[in-house]
Amino acid sequence: MMVTGNWTQEILEAYIQDQVEESLTLEYKSGEALGLGSQRYKEIAKDVSAMANSAGGLIIYGIREGDTRETRHRPTEFRPVNRQECTKETLEQIISSNIQPRLSNVKIYPVALNSDPNHVVYIVKIPQSDTVHQVIRNKRYYKRFNFESVPMEDYEIRDVLNRISHPEVESRIGHMSYLETAAGNRWAIPIFAKNKSLTVAKDTAITVEFYDLQPIHNVQAERFRTKTRPKPNQNDMYIATFSEAVHRGMWKYFGTFYVTIPEPQSFSFRVQVFADGMRAKWWRIKLNFGETSATIQMQDEGYLY
Repeated sequence: MMVTGNWTQEILEAYIQDQVEESLTLEYKSGEALGLGSQRYKEIAKDVSAMANSAGGLIIYGIREGDTRETRHRPTEFRPVNRQECTKETLEQIISSNIQPRLSNVKIYPVALNSDPNHVVYIVKIPQSDTVHQVIRNKRYYKRFNFESVPMEDYEIRDVLNRISHPEVESRIGHMSYLETAAGNRWAIPIFAKNKSLTVAKDTAITVEFYDLQPIHNVQAERFRTKTRPKPNQNDMYIATFSEAVHRGMWKYFGTFYVTIPEPQSFSFRVQVFADGMRAKWWRIKLNFGETSATIQMQDEGYLY
């Protein structure tokens, strides 16, 4: 489920109903996280800076995640923010004054709830940064890992600082569409790459390895080719290359996978991106297919070396 800025209570209710799980780029916070108290400054700064230091994403303040093992990291109900305790302007001020260097282009979308005039949900949209950001109160740097904000290692801080001097090519999934067939919906999964760095990327390659798929899914690849013939119990791996230069902000199309989904289900795959002068990076992505819709979740990321 991808939404850019036209947030409504109905859209947030769909997040809860569809059990859209937290991921590398999505986090839920109960409204109490923005309540009055000295700790909110540190926690807000930690969570927002961690998102910027990683892949960017959304923090939704006003939705509670579950307490049990089965519902942990999944939204369960509204637990709204009290406007009298935290206005949009207050949240903006906390973010701007407790993180250094200051973050730019952070967007806050308030959504009023019909349960009470003072009930609101704040969606904070945080772009990935070209530098590394520190929490002023404890002088620490954080990143997103396994659904949490955790301290960064020294080499990770240097990696973020190198985003300006080295290519930073990331995988992207385009708009997924489907055709109805007798065997089920035939989904098209287009794969793109985007350069986030000021440095031009050359000789870019992407590999894709699927998990959880069976012969019934009838996977076919357009522009991707099989990299290796797997041994028993191994997954297929596909590769596509792009020899032209990829400049900052450019999206390049690498190919499309077609998968038949006979009934609602989820599956994961691993994407690896390579380019000259860049540390090879991987992402684990989960796709959730419903009757007529699909959502994308970033589960984890890391470097190959």
